[in-house]
Amino acid sequence: MGYGLKKYGAWALVTGASAGFGWHFASYIAAEGVNVAVVARRRDRLVDLSAGLEKDHGVETLVIEQDLSRPESTANVYAAFGDRELGLLVLNAGFGYHGEFVKQSEEQIATMISLNCTSYTTLFRRFVPQMVERGRGAMILVSSVLGYFPGPWNATYTATKAFDLALGESIREELNGTGVDLLNLCPGMTDTDFHAVANEEGRRRKLAPERKMDSPEEIVELALRNLGRKGTVYPMQGLPAALVSRLLPRGWAARIAGKVMEMDD
Repeated sequence: MGYGLKKYGAWALVTGASAGFGWHFASYIAAEGVNVAVVARRRDRLVDLSAGLEKDHGVETLVIEQDLSRPESTANVYAAFGDRELGLLVLNAGFGYHGEFVKQSEEQIATMISLNCTSYTTLFRRFVPQMVERGRGAMILVSSVLGYFPGPWNATYTATKAFDLALGESIREELNGTGVDLLNLCPGMTDTDFHAVANEEGRRRKLAPERKMDSPEEIVELALRNLGRKGTVYPMQGLPAALVSRLLPRGWAARIAGKVMEMDD
């Protein structure tokens, strides 16, 4: 299935491309014949990805090794991308922490906010103006279904994803009529490395149901299928979260979420 991504421009830039959603976004985009710049900390993974994209799809690639939690990183990404015409920006880099807020270090909190919020905002600000000036372009912002409601045991991460969702929905309205599309993608539980990293101790949730996770391919296809058509999308398993956020008082939503997300001792 084609997604018509070439209409946005010759190049895409994908953050967090060394694994998970980012890896698959880069692969799907390259399959459309769009050149891809891949950004992440793990250069070896990016080099492997880049070589595969060039071999399989005949596109150009650009490897940008950056830790987007660092203050200077977004300026470095912008400089490395140079004067290439960016058609599609995928903001996906991020990490979480699952556990008690009081046990999270200040360094973890600062890094999470910088990566999940500041890098999104500054990369938007650097690349959006040129899209608006050309009258074409698109952005996909990866948030989370957790951005819809309070998230005990995921407090900082939930707050960053609420920020991302509000940022994307606000900017999308400002871009109305400019020819630039913006999609907010809100995945639920997905089969990637993210959850193992966020839950370093491997503790189980007390009330966690045994259920099939979405695959990263399913989530990427959901995003690309709806880019230019919808403003915000989430998989079917995210529907209850979206409804809870709309129908229940926030205190109730927080209590329910806390029970679902609480960890075994």
